[in-house]
Amino acid sequence: MTGVDIVHPVPVEEVPAWAESLSITFLEDPSDEGAQRFSARMQRDWLPDRFWGARAGGRWVGTLGAWPRTLTVPGGDTVPADALTMVSVAGTHRRRGLLTRMLTDSLSEAHQRGDAVSILWAAEWPIYGRFGYAPATINAGYTLHPRAPGGRLSGTDGELQRLDAAEIGAIAPGIFDRAARQRAGNIDRPPAWWSGTLGLDGYPDPRFDGKRPTHVVHEGPDGPDGYIAWTAKDGGVDVLDLCAATDSAYRGLWGYVSSLDLVEQVTLRRRPVDEPVRWLLPDGRALEQHETVDGIWVRLLDVPVALGARRYSVTDRLVLDVDDGDVGGFAAGRYVLEGGPDGAKCLPSTEDSADLRVHQRALAAAYLGGYSLHAQAITGRVAELTPGALRRADAMFATPLAPWCATGF
Repeated sequence: MTGVDIVHPVPVEEVPAWAESLSITFLEDPSDEGAQRFSARMQRDWLPDRFWGARAGGRWVGTLGAWPRTLTVPGGDTVPADALTMVSVAGTHRRRGLLTRMLTDSLSEAHQRGDAVSILWAAEWPIYGRFGYAPATINAGYTLHPRAPGGRLSGTDGELQRLDAAEIGAIAPGIFDRAARQRAGNIDRPPAWWSGTLGLDGYPDPRFDGKRPTHVVHEGPDGPDGYIAWTAKDGGVDVLDLCAATDSAYRGLWGYVSSLDLVEQVTLRRRPVDEPVRWLLPDGRALEQHETVDGIWVRLLDVPVALGARRYSVTDRLVLDVDDGDVGGFAAGRYVLEGGPDGAKCLPSTEDSADLRVHQRALAAAYLGGYSLHAQAITGRVAELTPGALRRADAMFATPLAPWCATGF
């Protein structure tokens, strides 16, 4: 049997063959138009040092990438994040340790670069726990029935205007940056994301299904503060992106989409699990939550930087004994966390007695406020060493809004 080599960095001229292997593993036809657009876009945006591959007999049999991103943490600040993506191993070469080899190398480089966390969207739940990742945000899908009694908003303020892709591309990034800081879990959208998603680079986003989306902007007293993108589908509309930096914009955009003529239902995916519009509708049951699923997964790489960057709901001091027996063991150690609503600091310690012993995965799940440590204690990954410490930790890590990531990668 031919040996397998791990290749890093991956030269840009190898992108077409690399992308072909990825497409086949994900059961896509590498020759169709969508796959060809994906390959062309990847060549344009390629960062060789951020990509790995496994090659056997001159053919690619494994792929892995890691985009540079920033992650919003509770309080509105951000930390540098390693965004793992496009991970695949061909069916002909499974169970040979190829994923472990590529991912171990990728995580080590992320740690050396100074990334505080590594994040990913998990295609399957069981795969990534053994590498130290844990689900940290929750996404939901909704269907609004605007023709049902109480299914429409009315009397919203602000001005609405339809724009073309280029016009929305000039203002949407600024709106998104403001909105993203208001809820932990969001990641940044670099210029290439906007040009690709809006089709300004000649490669329309595949979510559009060949249709040109409608873009509408909301303008408040201080200028544009929200926007929505949607396409028509089967007697209704699919909302692809709804972003509001102010409450006025949020009400205005929901009022707009709930009042469209000839629309039986409005479908939204990848939304927060605590969507506020339910409390604005005359009848909250007109909004049906049809899906709840884990969002981004987090793996802590630098505990002092990660915990020190966020804000905490109550002021307290905790000593955490963090166990990290997963690949790299980057988070292992004892740390003193002092934090509150105005800021925090987290430092290694060799002298303080621990209040909690916590596995890195449990801490990663609680990091953004999505899951409590108390709920995870049943796994044995959380142990209270000082009476009351678990309750105090959950009070610190709690957030007023559920963490949510609006952006794929």
